[in-house]
Amino acid sequence: MNIEDQHKMAAEDQETWNRRVWGRDGKVSLDDFHDLKRFLVELNLAQTTNRQSYRATNIKSQLLEQWFGWNKPATREFLKSSFGEDPIYIERLVNRYLDSGRCTEIRGYLYPSESLTQDLADICTRSQTPYEWKKATIGLSISRELLRLSTLITLRGNDPLCCVSGQLIRVELAIWEQLLSRRKLPLCSSELAHGSQIQKSTLSNLLDTAVNHKLFVSSIDAEDERKTRWTINTRHRRNIYIKSLLEGKTGTTERVQ
Repeated sequence: MNIEDQHKMAAEDQETWNRRVWGRDGKVSLDDFHDLKRFLVELNLAQTTNRQSYRATNIKSQLLEQWFGWNKPATREFLKSSFGEDPIYIERLVNRYLDSGRCTEIRGYLYPSESLTQDLADICTRSQTPYEWKKATIGLSISRELLRLSTLITLRGNDPLCCVSGQLIRVELAIWEQLLSRRKLPLCSSELAHGSQIQKSTLSNLLDTAVNHKLFVSSIDAEDERKTRWTINTRHRRNIYIKSLLEGKTGTTERVQ
């Protein structure tokens, strides 16, 4: 199969994903959620410390959506208008991306670097996420709907947990996947570590923080007191938001400059 045929197949797969996700009044199915989780977990795997909070993760998600969903550059002004975030923080984050070679700035417009573009293509390959190469300034194209959903699900607003490590999204995704799968028992700590691909020591710290903020609820396994099982607190506004998003009740207005 030549490159042109490969690109055509990737584009067809991407369009199939788009129709599957948004063809049912915006409701996200279990299969769709599996796809989203694979992509976000793979995207987040490089984050192995607590240095990058959800604040940075959400801005990164917005940039990826703009670059690889809309295939358009971004501006600092666009980022500042898209978040209720301190403009100084956004400036510092953008400068850090520039210094690390993750993006370039041309006449006030921010573009992804070649290394970042290739890294994201590799992430798509590993997570089985359809993508397409185009003859354009930003050549990599990923499902706009997938990236929109990624942005929305990482959004935390003024939630106090916005300063927690972005790794917490992997824990949330694992717990929500279990809920959507309707398994009888909530995940125990070892299952959660496996599902989120986070080391147990790091996971323990994340869970302690989440419980302190009443995001998750823990319980002792009835059959084995050595096991702790975890689920969401249905009254927490973060979990109410995610439930509404997955049920298609939260607006998914797309923003583009």
